[in-house]
Amino acid sequence: MRKFLLLAVLAAALAVPSMAAAATPQGNLTGSATIDGSFTFAIRGTVIDGGMNTYVGLENDFSGKCHGDDGSVVVAGVLHNVFCAHFVASSGCCNTGNPKMRLAYQVGPEFRVVRITDNGDSPDTWAIGIVSTFDEARAWVNLGAVGSSHPGGWTFSSVVGDYHVTP
Repeated sequence: MRKFLLLAVLAAALAVPSMAAAATPQGNLTGSATIDGSFTFAIRGTVIDGGMNTYVGLENDFSGKCHGDDGSVVVAGVLHNVFCAHFVASSGCCNTGNPKMRLAYQVGPEFRVVRITDNGDSPDTWAIGIVSTFDEARAWVNLGAVGSSHPGGWTFSSVVGDYHVTP
């Protein structure tokens, strides 16, 4: 009986840290840059991917959710709240292997989806797409342009500055 009780206590002790680790949002984006030499796109504080499921860090988040995602961006001096973000630990395109973050915010009736890849010492990659509905923006953030079947794809721009994408 003592052995059984000891095993139960040890199993419970081991389970608690792993559950706590799984309950931590993953993916953070910070930094700022001048885009195409014409406007500044700055992360105010940190943009956070609040995902805590099996899709954390993967290219596609099939949960379809944005729960716990948080942050804001300042675009040409105007503050916008981020309503959806997805962290990808290893980009499959355009600087393969580097971490990236996709995020969405609203400007008037449009929704802007931005993709930032942290390329370390090389210039970072910045791209934008525009859609007309919340559902399209959420799908694009969570599944990327290919996974969401968005016909327009990304518009890439030059970056002078530095972003940091971390788990």
